[in-house]
Amino acid sequence: MTKFFSFLSALVLLTSCSDTKTSKPIGVPSYQTIHHLTLPGTFFHFNYQGKIYLACSIHQGGSAPATQLLREGKEGSVVVGETVHRQKDLLVLEFDPKTLSSSDALPYLKNPDIQVGDRIYILNKKKKIVATVVRLPRGNQHQVVFKNNKPFPAGGMSGSPIFSERLGTVIGVLQTANSKTAATAGGFEPLLMP
Repeated sequence: MTKFFSFLSALVLLTSCSDTKTSKPIGVPSYQTIHHLTLPGTFFHFNYQGKIYLACSIHQGGSAPATQLLREGKEGSVVVGETVHRQKDLLVLEFDPKTLSSSDALPYLKNPDIQVGDRIYILNKKKKIVATVVRLPRGNQHQVVFKNNKPFPAGGMSGSPIFSERLGTVIGVLQTANSKTAATAGGFEPLLMP
């Protein structure tokens, strides 16, 4: 019996010294990106501290207030509002919440800890394109560089969300790829909300 209590005490001590996780990974969601009628590129919506925002890359254009966006398979259009955050080639925008449901907004955690070797997913039109982070921004570069083994058609995908499997959060916005038709590498700007 004494051995049992010693074992139980050791187990309690081991449990109390272990790292505890405050949230469970949600898995990689399937996500239908949002598109402009006449411009290439995509937008996505995300939840940050209980408020829902749109994100896109600046080089896409079409991010002026009152721009209307469409979501495949959905009725109506999303009406874009004012810019609330700006980075090198990334915008975060308000939108009319009556024009887009918040139920499938991607989760976002402030200051994501992106690391070389992280498995990431480019989410676009309900596809999940797997890639790996190979270089973090350095010097005057603002993009995280990724590589993937399976070529994918990247034309018109600027603005797609980059999702971290490890962190369970959207971490950036796709901006570049090495090919429009068979990309095996690219770059994204980390989403760094204030």
